[in-house]
Amino acid sequence: MISAKTKRGDQYMGGSGSGRWFRHSTKRIVENSNTIDIRRLHRDGLLEPGNSLSMEWSFRGKPDGEITINVEHHRMRLVYYTKREDKEWEAVDQPVNITWTPCHYGGSRPWFFCPECDRRAAVIYGAGKYFLCRHCHTLVYQSQNSNKADRLMATARKIRRRLGADERIREPIVFKPKNMHQKTFDSLRHKVRRMEGQFWSIIAESFGDIS
Repeated sequence: MISAKTKRGDQYMGGSGSGRWFRHSTKRIVENSNTIDIRRLHRDGLLEPGNSLSMEWSFRGKPDGEITINVEHHRMRLVYYTKREDKEWEAVDQPVNITWTPCHYGGSRPWFFCPECDRRAAVIYGAGKYFLCRHCHTLVYQSQNSNKADRLMATARKIRRRLGADERIREPIVFKPKNMHQKTFDSLRHKVRRMEGQFWSIIAESFGDIS
């Protein structure tokens, strides 16, 4: 077993003998997902066939998963446990193929083949039962979420002004403006509620459980 320890934000590679469990993320942004970066493994000299290493993650200072990685010729095997919807633990032994491409200045660069779409990826994400590329997990970057949240709130406030209501989020919209049809008022009020609900969902995804 190879022991390596590298700190990267809230993510750690742990020494040999670590447990193998994995609580896959329900947070749909890149920054909150557990990741395996093949570039880092290559840089640390850990991609030799026959090597076995463990990786540990933490989120906000709390353990968030452990996994064992067994390196074989042209692929890895990811061994871990994950919780099913019924809260029972399930053992997973996931193969992930590897390919190499030449670099312009000599040497070669490794890539994962995403097990779902066969797309080349430098990073795979544990945002579901299996580790897949960002596109297959439909993950977005936090900046994308922030921009979407800003657009939602700007539109919701514009509608609130049109309805003569308080612009603050969660404030009730009660009174219909004069000369506005009831159907139009109900439709706009429902739209504001829907957009504000989407806003809070994005905030929860970006910052974890805020309850």
